[in-house]
Amino acid sequence: MSEFNCIFLGREVDRSPELSEYAEGFLNYSAAEWSRGGGDCVFSYIEDGLSLAVLVVLHDGKGRMSIRYDLARARKAYYSIGSKDEMNTIVDVGDDRFVPLGSLVSPLTAWHAVEDFFVKPLEMPGRLHWMNAEEIVWPE
Repeated sequence: MSEFNCIFLGREVDRSPELSEYAEGFLNYSAAEWSRGGGDCVFSYIEDGLSLAVLVVLHDGKGRMSIRYDLARARKAYYSIGSKDEMNTIVDVGDDRFVPLGSLVSPLTAWHAVEDFFVKPLEMPGRLHWMNAEEIVWPE
């Protein structure tokens, strides 16, 4: 049996999320609302009790979002690419959450990733470009 779970802006875990319930947070993005809610959301795809894929969205408080796609079986993580030239510049988007500066994209682009994830969770969202986290130069 497969299912989606969602933790959105500090709310309780939603064990049967409806995609339409989350559109407002992206399409009418408010930095204040996202900051009050912890600044992140996590969408998980689960089969037979195992988390197979996870989409993590972190906002930077300035109107942009970093997206990480984790594929559990392959033990691979990928970051969205907003600016390839800045993928090796690592920034703190708050609360010691570090992301590549180049991974920041608009809330609309982030929403596209969420929509794609809900359609094909075991494939990287196709409307974005991605970089394997292992290719990013992380500070020591």
